Amino acid sequence: MAGSENINKEKHKNSDESLAFHSNAIREFVEDKTGNPGTKGPVDESTARMSDDQNRLITEHNRQD
Repeated sequence: MAGSENINKEKHKNSDESLAFHSNAIREFVEDKTGNPGTKGPVDESTARMSDDQNRLITEHNRQD
């Protein structure tokens, strides 16, 4: 039974190492593609959001349908 237990421990260890490797690879890929979240992009707050009046008008128009 000791041999079987050692095999299970080795499988578990390999599984954990594989999971850590894949997790790290995904994290690096996402960070590479999305960039640093602290840096500002080409859109600033004044152009990224609709004014409250425009948003209200759109909402009223959608309710009429």
